[in-house]
Amino acid sequence: MDDLSLAYEWAKSYPFDDEQLHYMTILALKILDGQCKMDYHSYNLFMSIYDGILDKNLSPLDLSVHEIIELSRSDDPIVPKKEYKEVIHELRTIMMKNMEKSTMKAFKKFVREHLDLL
Repeated sequence: MDDLSLAYEWAKSYPFDDEQLHYMTILALKILDGQCKMDYHSYNLFMSIYDGILDKNLSPLDLSVHEIIELSRSDDPIVPKKEYKEVIHELRTIMMKNMEKSTMKAFKKFVREHLDLL
């Protein structure tokens, strides 16, 4: 099994709390908005985790946020369709309004540490 599949399966089975689910959604928006500083493989890895969480039907957020993310994804899962770029940017900005940069970094570190254990 490749590491994208492992990340997806881990996300489907890990007991994320609501805060972590919120952070993962923000991270998906950051990736789609081009505001996340990672390599291409890491982008895909985190989007696989997002997909695993979604397939588990866990989210403390309004489903419309996830619908917009899904509709915006193009053939390349980390590049939004042009017509959704503005709404992705607005959603990310709103959802990150009161979030410290260190909080997102800590969440990404938490995920990476768990993936290293697989």
